[in-house]
Amino acid sequence: MIIKEESRATVSGRWKRTVARLVRWWPLRQFMMLGIRTVVARHRVGVALVPIDDRGRILLLHHVFHPYVPWGLPGGWLGRNEAPAACGLRELKEETGLDASLGPVVHMSRVEAPSHLIVAYLARVQPGAMILGPEIINAHWFEPDDLPVPLLPFSQEAIQTARRLHENGIA
Repeated sequence: MIIKEESRATVSGRWKRTVARLVRWWPLRQFMMLGIRTVVARHRVGVALVPIDDRGRILLLHHVFHPYVPWGLPGGWLGRNEAPAACGLRELKEETGLDASLGPVVHMSRVEAPSHLIVAYLARVQPGAMILGPEIINAHWFEPDDLPVPLLPFSQEAIQTARRLHENGIA
């Protein structure tokens, strides 16, 4: 069913169809993309993983650059033209030397300082020797009921959701 716009609309349907045809033309499409890059807000994007092993334990890292809340999830900043899933797997490999298979997104939110969007995936870690990256002081597998305190609210919420999914056999 096609719904026609009402006549009281401020821009006519004919004008909209004309603009839609024009932006198919390469120079105008490039001009539109320049406008988007210039005007539309940009955000930093972080990606984290909630790594869970076969026993249901959660891997947390003690990070050099997190002095006030030292334990947290593996993760980092999304690179230019990098897919979020690829970023999470890359960061896990850089920080721990481990590989994983990703499950669903378990949490996403906006964080104030520094302002960024962050997304967390559930990750099933493959067995292997841990080799800590230069930014990591320590890594430890924690039982879900024995997590270190404090944890960032984002980490707590992501872990809680990942734990529910894991316990219910969903992921």
